[in-house]
Amino acid sequence: MHRLLTALLLALAATSTTPAVAAQESCKGLRYGEGTREVCLKQGESSFADAVVSFKPGKRAAAGTAAKPGHTLGKPDYTMPSAPGFLALGCDGELVVRFDDNALVQSAGPDLYIFEVGPDVEATDVAVSIDGETWIEVGRVEGARSDLELEGLIKDDQSYRFVRMRNASTDCAGRYPGADIDAVAAVGSAMRLSLDSAVLFDVGSAELKPAARDELLRVAGLVKARSGTGPIRIEGHTDSDGDAAMNLALSQRRAQSVLDFMAAEAGLDRQRMQSIGAGESRPVVANDSIVNKARNRRVEMIVR
Repeated sequence: MHRLLTALLLALAATSTTPAVAAQESCKGLRYGEGTREVCLKQGESSFADAVVSFKPGKRAAAGTAAKPGHTLGKPDYTMPSAPGFLALGCDGELVVRFDDNALVQSAGPDLYIFEVGPDVEATDVAVSIDGETWIEVGRVEGARSDLELEGLIKDDQSYRFVRMRNASTDCAGRYPGADIDAVAAVGSAMRLSLDSAVLFDVGSAELKPAARDELLRVAGLVKARSGTGPIRIEGHTDSDGDAAMNLALSQRRAQSVLDFMAAEAGLDRQRMQSIGAGESRPVVANDSIVNKARNRRVEMIVR
C-alpha cells in the first residue's frame, strides 16, 4: 500500500497541465516532482522521448489504453488508474523509445528519468544506445528511485538517442501487469539539430550548395540563442546505399564542410566545434524505403 501511495503522490506532483518553471537559479528549465523526487529538465518539454521504436508486450499483456506505447511519449500525463496515461509493459515486456530533438548525454547529477507510475510501482531495467543495436545497461529504477546517473557508464563525448526499458518485476498480477511507463526524460540533455543532406549537398558531394546558406544560418541562430559555451559536435550520416567505406569518408567531409561554414560564415566559435563522420552506422530509422533512407542522410549538430 505504501508503494501505491508513493506512486500516486509522484504522479499528482509531476503531471500538472502547465509545469512550473523552476524558481531556483539552479534550475533553468521545467521542474517535476517534489523533495527527493524532484527533477529539473533543462531542455524543457524537448527533454522527453519523441518516438516509439518498438514494443514487445511480453506475457499477460495489458488491454485497452494501457497497451498503447504512444502514452510514453512527451510529458507525463498520468492522473489516476481509471484513466491511464501510461503503458503497462507486461511480464518480460520491452519498450524502446527514441529522442529526436534532443540527445542524452552525461552531465553533473542524474542523466535519465523514468516516470514509472500507475497503481503499482514495478522494477524496470534500463539500457541506452547510440544506434539502437548495441546497448549499454545503465541500471534499474523502482519504487522511490526513478533517476539514473550515467557517469562512468557512457562516454562523455558521445550522445545517445535510444532508451530501452524491460520489465524486471516478478509480480505480474493485477489489471496492469509489469512496469507502468508514463514518460521518459533526458535530464542530461543536449539540443540536437538535424539538417537534411538533400538541402545541403548534391548527391555524392561534400560541397555545400548555395541554397544551404540560409538553412545553416538559421540553425546557427538557434545555437547562438542558447547563450552556451559548451562543445558542439557535428556529425555526418548517410544511408546504407553504396560502399560503407565511401559512405564513411563522405560523411566525414560533409561534417567538416558544415563546421567550416559555421566558423567562417555563421560566427560560431571554431574551438567549440568538432566534426565526425558516422557513415551508415547510426540510422535514425531502418534503411528499408526511399523515405527512410532520406531521413538517414543528414548532418546533426549536438549542442551542449
